[in-house]
Amino acid sequence: MHTDPETSTGWAGRVAAMAIIAAVGVSIIYVPQPIQTLAADELGVPLAQSSAATVAVQAGYAIGVVFLVSLGDRLIPRRQVSIQLTATAAAILIAAVAQDFTIFTVMMFVAGAAATVGQILVSAALRLAPPEVRAHTAAVLLGSFLIGLFTVRTVLGTFAEVLGWRTVLVGAAGLVVACIPLTLRFAPRSRPPGAASYLAIIASIPGIIAASRAVRLLTITHALGFSAFISVWSMVTLYGVTELGLTVTQTAAVGIAGLLGGAATIASARLQGVLGTRRALPISLGALIVGCVGIAAFTHSVPVVLVGLFLVSFGMSSSQVSSQANALASVEPAESGRANTVFMATTFFAGAGATAIADMVMRWAGYAGVGVFALILALGSMTMALIAAGRKTV
Repeated sequence: MHTDPETSTGWAGRVAAMAIIAAVGVSIIYVPQPIQTLAADELGVPLAQSSAATVAVQAGYAIGVVFLVSLGDRLIPRRQVSIQLTATAAAILIAAVAQDFTIFTVMMFVAGAAATVGQILVSAALRLAPPEVRAHTAAVLLGSFLIGLFTVRTVLGTFAEVLGWRTVLVGAAGLVVACIPLTLRFAPRSRPPGAASYLAIIASIPGIIAASRAVRLLTITHALGFSAFISVWSMVTLYGVTELGLTVTQTAAVGIAGLLGGAATIASARLQGVLGTRRALPISLGALIVGCVGIAAFTHSVPVVLVGLFLVSFGMSSSQVSSQANALASVEPAESGRANTVFMATTFFAGAGATAIADMVMRWAGYAGVGVFALILALGSMTMALIAAGRKTV
């Protein structure tokens, strides 16, 4: 069977391979979370300051989206992704042998910046996907993000206490390296059409923001939704250890709720096309809001919190299917990488800020307060989605 990467023939298998690569790449932004208390304790950092690496890896990811994902409108994805995977693995290995928390945090920042391979593959895949499978392609790739995030989070948290946090970091680096042969086989190998110079690409980003109302409104919609998601998940380890009295290993099992959220996003992929964006987006954000309510109101009930975390994960990821696909479709194909840069850089800058605020809220009002904070963000996301629908951008 002919499986040329630039045609629809064999597309499903190619998307599956890219989903694995993307899942591993995006999982790096969750690497510090399940081990943060262990690393902080060994490196002599107070628990209150242990979230610095968690914030740094998200900020690094946002920086990487701005300066590296933009290159996706110029470079061959296969080559770019391979180089970035190599840099990601190297940064994680340096973090694994770090004897100073500052070095550990800086390397997490670098790893986050280089790990933006999933965003490169998303923009390339949506540019190349046949129109009739574009929504399904987006759902598979974005659902894989959650599966990658929470598989790695759960595995690292489960084995960190037994094997040590340094050992599990080496394992994470090995997983990244294992994706390089897969990239060389399945990632798109064609240069984007009309490739401009790098400086011209960066300079053109403000113009893309100004020209596309869909990019503006849907970017804000998703940034608020993702901030709600990352707020509750970034504090889960502290919630389990300090409020529930669980071990790091026991708390890691909570990640299964997020894993199921990713699986549900993929399972419901075909419904996106049936419902249409105008209906699918508010329904997804409704699930996000309900999840935040459950966390805010029933923090004392672990089963309710688990259901809430599932709904938050599914709601965020499934809403991204609608918002990101429509935002990227609103610009010319040659500008899809830059549109994705705007979309995801805003998302992760917002997420880094939300994580920092959630950390302060956690110390002041506990996990219930974090749930309330996330609920406010989720309601803001729904408001922006309704505005976008009213202005017919979805």
